[in-house]
Amino acid sequence: MEEGRADHSWEQRVGRRTLTPRVVLQIAAIAAVIVFAYRERHLFTGFGSAMSSIRWYWVVPAFAAELASIVPLAEAQLIILRAGGVEAGRLEMNLVTLASNAVSMSVPAGVAVAEGYTYSRYRRLGASRAVAAWSELASGALAFAALAAVALAGAVLAGGPAHGPVLAALSVVAAGSFTAAALFRHPHTLIGGIEWIERHVGRRLGPIVARAVGRVREIANELTFTHPSIGTWLAAFWLSVANWMLDVACLALSFEAVGGRIPWGAVLLAFAGSKVISSIGVTPGGLGLVEGGLIATFVAYGTTGSTAAAAVLVYRGLTFVGLVGLGWAAAAVLALRYGSSRAVTREPRERRPGVRR
Repeated sequence: MEEGRADHSWEQRVGRRTLTPRVVLQIAAIAAVIVFAYRERHLFTGFGSAMSSIRWYWVVPAFAAELASIVPLAEAQLIILRAGGVEAGRLEMNLVTLASNAVSMSVPAGVAVAEGYTYSRYRRLGASRAVAAWSELASGALAFAALAAVALAGAVLAGGPAHGPVLAALSVVAAGSFTAAALFRHPHTLIGGIEWIERHVGRRLGPIVARAVGRVREIANELTFTHPSIGTWLAAFWLSVANWMLDVACLALSFEAVGGRIPWGAVLLAFAGSKVISSIGVTPGGLGLVEGGLIATFVAYGTTGSTAAAAVLVYRGLTFVGLVGLGWAAAAVLALRYGSSRAVTREPRERRPGVRR
């Protein structure tokens, strides 16, 4: 009992120590965006006029595209889970995806918290620890590879004075992300790498790290017979692309909503950058930083500041308010209909050696 209280007290102390720097960083980041907006306020002349003349008949399809983006993402995750031998229903998977998105967008360090939430839901679906972790990491790798492809397409279409360096940098990122996504299709490669670390440098890592590596190896061994087919992996990848492109469509239609011309190349490029910024987790959902980054990118590629700011405000309103609200409703439905995410109620389907998926 005393030990439990000591552990709880230690966790509280650690939480306080990490919370203060995070809050300071969040305040500093938002302050920097406010200062920039004030100093460059001349760029936003006409913003009020653009917002007052919003064409609402474009807002509806923009939100429909954003909501529809959840479906291919959930399907991609469903395919990967099935490759790991876990059967899940489409309705529950869509609710999990919607709820996880809400968590990532609305709480501090949202991406990490959302990953924990999704992992716990995978466990409740019957996934083992290894399959749950592998499914989440593999989904993330495929999603990032798809995002890199979107950014690369945007760089090609956008052109601009920095076209060469941007294209070269994104080509390297895309190549690396595609390689990582391909490696997750071969979990046995991970096992081989861990075993190599144990053989060659295990004794030099210290007892704590060595035990951690050993634990990872034990978990990875559960994936020995998980080997998704190329068709499965390509299907999950293209579904990830569809997820991003529907999100891109929401951003593009936001320009139509404020009467602006859609700068397609800049939209693709800025969109990919905004997703990277929001994933860092400095502020919940990248609040302040994402808006500033999107507007700065659009202005750099020739869009007027007022049009860019109005379109970004519409887009963020739909994603940060509308979709997040539905996501928390989905989380409530999951808690009421499917129970707490902490418990595991279903056992994974028995795996047979030599079965390829």
